[in-house]
Amino acid sequence: MTSKPDAHKNLPTWQLWRQDDNGVRILMAEYKDEALALQALAEFESHQHKQTYWIVESKAGGPTP
Repeated sequence: MTSKPDAHKNLPTWQLWRQDDNGVRILMAEYKDEALALQALAEFESHQHKQTYWIVESKAGGPTP
């Protein structure tokens, strides 16, 4: 079975977002695997900065926060 070259475009990605203490939101990274996104989230949160971090599942072509 052969996969289509664009088949991965329909798969969700996991976005790691940050909001700083001024309310500025920044997309930090995107992951194809939720576990990797959660691992990165835990790493950033372990630094105990004032920023808020969260993960968003992003569907292909869908909105981002």
